[in-house]
Amino acid sequence: MPEQYSSAGAGAADASRNVQTVGEVQSLISQKIELPSPPNIVVRILEAVQDDDSCFAELGKIISADPSLTAKLLRVANSSMYGFGGRVKSIENALAILGINTLKNIALSFIIVRKLQGDSSSAFDFEYFWKRSVTAAVAARMLAPLANYDSDDIFVSGLLQDIGVLVFFQHCTDTYMEVLTLKNSTETPGHLIERQLLGLCHAELGGALLKGWGLPESIYLPLFYHHREDCAPDRHRVAVDILNLAGKISAVYHSSQSRNNVADVYRALTDDYGLAEKDIKDLIDAVATRSNEVLSFFDMPGGDITPLSEMLQEANQELGKLNCSYEQLVMDLKQAKDESIKYVGKLLDANKKYRELAYRDELTGLYNNRYFQEVMDKELERARRYEHALSLLFFDIDCFKQINDNFGHLAGDVVLRRLAEQILQIMRGSDIVVRYGGDEFAVIMPETGREGIEIFAERIRRGIEEMTIPVDQAQLQVSISVGGATFKGKNPQVDKMTMLSAADKAIYQAKRAGRNRINIVEV
Repeated sequence: MPEQYSSAGAGAADASRNVQTVGEVQSLISQKIELPSPPNIVVRILEAVQDDDSCFAELGKIISADPSLTAKLLRVANSSMYGFGGRVKSIENALAILGINTLKNIALSFIIVRKLQGDSSSAFDFEYFWKRSVTAAVAARMLAPLANYDSDDIFVSGLLQDIGVLVFFQHCTDTYMEVLTLKNSTETPGHLIERQLLGLCHAELGGALLKGWGLPESIYLPLFYHHREDCAPDRHRVAVDILNLAGKISAVYHSSQSRNNVADVYRALTDDYGLAEKDIKDLIDAVATRSNEVLSFFDMPGGDITPLSEMLQEANQELGKLNCSYEQLVMDLKQAKDESIKYVGKLLDANKKYRELAYRDELTGLYNNRYFQEVMDKELERARRYEHALSLLFFDIDCFKQINDNFGHLAGDVVLRRLAEQILQIMRGSDIVVRYGGDEFAVIMPETGREGIEIFAERIRRGIEEMTIPVDQAQLQVSISVGGATFKGKNPQVDKMTMLSAADKAIYQAKRAGRNRINIVEV
């Protein structure tokens, strides 16, 4: 399985030293990415624990209303993580024994993982991602007492320290696949590639997301700084260090660079924690054993993480079977790596080219209908979410069939290309111009209300009317009929079909009124 993401090797090598607060990152994110909203039950749980007078009863009521969540919580409470050996029989009992904060964190872990489970057909391996995350969470919880760090929040921080990766993948899929490809082929830390291609790293994105969801600072700030530990506030420095080491321990079991990670883990546990070699081996083995147990609570296949000691024993047995020399192995590895680096650049270039072709109209170079459908869904969702205006323009060439009949289809193609060039000169950079099909065009205009769409519609109509297009010995002039729909963002019932239908009807009304006209409606 190709490695998708690693938290190991974070921090000191970070090329970016511009320290940004969570608030500054949230402002940056709002310009680029629409963050997912928290599940309703998360909001209710966080509100409940803020009410000192009724939080005990209210939290128990919220959790008990979800039978699946209740069953999982009781299994965890009776697991080896807490060691109560079956004595926890009810949520009320769990609250009394474990405490409100611990039970809240266990519940949040299950709910957030459930919300962010991906499609099994996706190019991103969500099961691998969550196995790695659960292992990191278990390791973080086991490291905390060794570092004299008393916090129930460290498990949640460990579990969600890479949650920004999922948000990147869901909202910047193509770019993030490039991040993964470059990371796996060049061995450059992923967070550095993220900053280069996306402007921020997954840790900052994840921290900002969890702050926006209302999670406590003790969870989201260590997560926010876990790739910039030297910038972390002093009160969270120990938690950040724990998350980094937990990520490396997880990478021992889930990374192609296991050997390097083992060396780093041994060094840290020896120098920073004062553990002897046997204690280190026992700790790393225990992480695997306990992770297998915890994975089953999240409805993921457990039992397949082999403890390090068994991995080393199996490796020694395999080495004894090798008939080739050490030198030959080194040369083979070098050759394979050189070939991989050589071709990965060509692969990325090809992927960009084919992706661009998939979304571009071959004749005009504008975006095509496929791209229009995807972007329209996203922009409409954004408009509804933030109650911002969104407008859609449809227009086509008046009497275009006569141009094809009188001058030929090649002349018609010239007209379409010239019209596309003219539109791009008129519209703003934030507008999405599309060849919808045939001689039909569309423009998606974010953050634009009725007044704005009327101005731009008239600018397009006049700009096309004033063009002169040389075709053979003739000088052609064309006009367009424009229909538009504008949405204020306040009606949750408005969907894509509503917008398309309204703009389509508007253009027909413009044609019936005599062509070379504009008709704008509100939905």
